[in-house]
Amino acid sequence: MTDEKECTDIKVKLESLRKDVENSQSINNRLDTAIDKLTDVSTSIKSMLAVHEEKIQRQEQIDDIIFTRLKERADEIDNVYRDLQREINQVEKRVLVEIKSLRNDIGSRVGVLEKWRWLIIGGSIVLGWVLSKNFLHIIQMISN
Repeated sequence: MTDEKECTDIKVKLESLRKDVENSQSINNRLDTAIDKLTDVSTSIKSMLAVHEEKIQRQEQIDDIIFTRLKERADEIDNVYRDLQREINQVEKRVLVEIKSLRNDIGSRVGVLEKWRWLIIGGSIVLGWVLSKNFLHIIQMISN
């Protein structure tokens, strides 16, 4: 009986080992499937990364072009600003010269008019004085 019992125990253990081996094979199959799927995912990620890297490089090139053009435009604007400032200064100088010449011209004309005004006022005063002294004589001469 002990031999039979030992034999039965061995059979039970053997069956247990078979189930363990089958379970191990099942786990190995699942691991192989998981590894295959991970490999597929890894390949997809690599291709996506390559595409994104290419897009990033293109965007960097575009950024470089944009910054270069912005610098060129800034330089052009600076040049236009300097030219405009120079022209404004020249126009301002010319306008000031013209204003001074007009002031001198108007000043000389006003000076001439003031001389005439004083001459006329002086003449009127002299005429008024002469008339006031000789008004009666002049009226008598006109009425005769």
